[in-house]
Amino acid sequence: MTTPTTTVRHIRPLVLAIVASALFGATALHAEEPPFVGTWSLDPAQCSVGQASEDAPYVFTASTYERFERRCTFTSLSQHEGGWKVSAQCSAEGTQFDYNFTLTVSGDTLTFRDSSFTDDLLRCK
Repeated sequence: MTTPTTTVRHIRPLVLAIVASALFGATALHAEEPPFVGTWSLDPAQCSVGQASEDAPYVFTASTYERFERRCTFTSLSQHEGGWKVSAQCSAEGTQFDYNFTLTVSGDTLTFRDSSFTDDLLRCK
């Protein structure tokens, strides 16, 4: 016969594992990276250029992007109309600023759009 103490002793680790999984993102461990993660450029020849050059490619992670003298950390990222709306805190040449833009991926093309321009970038291989 199982006593209540034995049952609690066996259930508690299971409950803790479930709660930890929910709190600490076990799903995040298996989540796919957004398709914009990677290195992108206007021209395939730029893919091998280092970040110290004005011709540097865009480098995206799931939470940042950098290119040449600009580094941005995403403060908000949401899927919207087939792409992502991004709000970021950026720094460039010692100046900090907020920056809003959208990213849309279609095959090996990333469209990077802000309020004043649009770039169609190619995925670096």
